[in-house]
Amino acid sequence: MNVQTNYTTVQQIFELAQSLSPVDRRVLIERLNRQIVDSLQEKATVDDAIALYLADKCSLGRAAELADVSRWEFMDVLKKRNIPLTVETDFTTAEMDALEKELEREGLLCS
Repeated sequence: MNVQTNYTTVQQIFELAQSLSPVDRRVLIERLNRQIVDSLQEKATVDDAIALYLADKCSLGRAAELADVSRWEFMDVLKKRNIPLTVETDFTTAEMDALEKELEREGLLCS
């Protein structure tokens, strides 16, 4: 029996993806991202969870769940490894500064 196997390299796949229309490329990206999210294991090491978080494949809370630690413990690990937290907000800088001053006046913000 003669079995022939063809292998495709990552570079070949990348070149093929570049030849797609922008719409088809977007569909491919969305399907790949969905597959990654759907295939997330229920548990992961802290390093795996950090990699997923940094690749924007899961939220900070989900990464903590995967690593089986609290959100606060996960944030501590990120801090110890000098990995910045990304915080998205609709507040302007001026609004954040005003909120900071208000919380300081009320004694609710620790320096």
